Amino acid sequence: MQIDAQKRSLGEVLQQGQHVVPRYQRRYAWESQNIKDFWNDITNTSDPHFFGSMVTSGAAAAPREVIDGQQRLTTAIIALSVLRDLYAEIGSAPRVTGINEYLEYNDRDGHRNHRLRNKDVSAASRLNDNVLLEKKQRATSPGYDSEALESQAYKTFETLVRDELSGTNDATAQLDNIRDAILETEVVYINVEDRKNAFTIFETLNDRGKSLTVMDLVKNLLFAEIASSDEDSSERAWSDILEKLDDLTFEGMTPDFFLYYAWNSRHHPGHASTDLIEQARLRRSIADQIATSTDRDVSAQDLIGGLSIDAKILAGLNRTLTSNGSADTWRELATAWRRDDYEDISSRLYGILVAGSLQPLPLLLSLMRAYLRERAGISRKTLLKFLTVTESFQFRWSIAQKPSTSTIRRLYRQAAASVSAGSSKPDFEAALSSFVAAADRIDASNAQFRDGISRLAYSKTRAKDTFKIRYILTRIEESYQSTTLNLSRQLSLEHLQGLEGRSEATARNSWIFKIGNLALLPPEVNADLPKEFADKCAELSNWVNAEDETLIDAISSKVWNSEQSNERLSDIVQRALQLWPRIQV
Repeated sequence: MQIDAQKRSLGEVLQQGQHVVPRYQRRYAWESQNIKDFWNDITNTSDPHFFGSMVTSGAAAAPREVIDGQQRLTTAIIALSVLRDLYAEIGSAPRVTGINEYLEYNDRDGHRNHRLRNKDVSAASRLNDNVLLEKKQRATSPGYDSEALESQAYKTFETLVRDELSGTNDATAQLDNIRDAILETEVVYINVEDRKNAFTIFETLNDRGKSLTVMDLVKNLLFAEIASSDEDSSERAWSDILEKLDDLTFEGMTPDFFLYYAWNSRHHPGHASTDLIEQARLRRSIADQIATSTDRDVSAQDLIGGLSIDAKILAGLNRTLTSNGSADTWRELATAWRRDDYEDISSRLYGILVAGSLQPLPLLLSLMRAYLRERAGISRKTLLKFLTVTESFQFRWSIAQKPSTSTIRRLYRQAAASVSAGSSKPDFEAALSSFVAAADRIDASNAQFRDGISRLAYSKTRAKDTFKIRYILTRIEESYQSTTLNLSRQLSLEHLQGLEGRSEATARNSWIFKIGNLALLPPEVNADLPKEFADKCAELSNWVNAEDETLIDAISSKVWNSEQSNERLSDIVQRALQLWPRIQV
């Protein structure tokens, strides 16, 4: 292994030539406090600040790929750009020229190039338009974004430098001191010509991976196997994966959890489908799959392609949740999208996800992957059967507040693996039958489901219950023969007995926050309702369903109390037991 490891100043590193940030690297992430910490490190000591180690890959005379050090190199470029602009402001043209030699260089053909180049177009644009352009050009640049972290870092560093200059009579000398402190910052600069070995060095420097995320370790593993001639499309795919994960709103979702759900959604030859592949074993499992392949390069590319598909499906599931089950979610993923092909599917997916559990994700990823593929995929009819059973099981489990256990995780893992391995109708039907049989053994009882609904409350301290309550009332409204409500939009929840002056902590007020005292209304109607129930009745009669008999009787008499609310709660529970029946083989 050819390794060049030397202690160098940051100035020497920047003048090494050009450093290239690959697309798979995460976007610039330093925030204000990170910049302030760096500032304190370089200004509060007379000794050079130590910036840690940097790992690059590439031949001595060629641009070098940044394996580790992207965030610090970008920060140094931003800080030097601030100094360049302040030198220009005080009319020190020679020093502007000097700083520019660390920001740009001339190649052999005499063309001017940036010292740090992002292969990702978006990242390159953010750095160029928010930092590298001279200040007067930035203000009119169409790509300027004052909210970008690159722009925020520039502003933070500029403020710190200006504050430092405010107490001096010699701005040039003070800027020189700051410039020298940055350029004399020391790093252990490690360059390895072979990319695979560079990743090995990177992991070793990070305590053999302990301080790295699982996603980082897997990224290193995969890209170490991909030949340089094949890396471009894989880099783009990895960058797209990270962007999609950044946009997710699932609570608690991280790149590591995505990898866990995605990998457990697939069938892996030689691995028991009943066994979960826990996060600590993910890298080893992926490494084993590559090691047993006939072409490691192709295998790594295929794995990245598979993760890219899973990220797109996960993004679709996320949009399904945030759009209240809109079929439009799947328009960009389906090769031949038709609304009626996806309306029932999206509705069932929403019912699974609205309960707030991420445990079903391996199965949902596997099912949607099988439905979206053009050949040997699952039929719409079988998919709906699978989703309907899954929704009933998961919704009952979540409402009953049964804990997440290894049993339910293995249940979803086994079903996901079976669907992933399937290629015919009998395969998918067998996977469904096995899932139903296993779910039947652990399904929440009707008593547990009933008690769970009775415990739901709509209040400031129980915000997560809001979505479950709204979904229960919406499904019940859908089950009626007709309705005056537009159920395709998100409706408001109205407390029939108002909250004014009533504390949730007081036992006698608890019924006011329960589902029996709640009704669905259009938001614009809900906003203008009077406070007292008797005064609401005229408007409520326009929207309350005729089959909601307890409430209809109360509207007729203009009287509403805890006894009637509890009676209505019982009616709601009975409807819910019909809509989400206990799974039976």
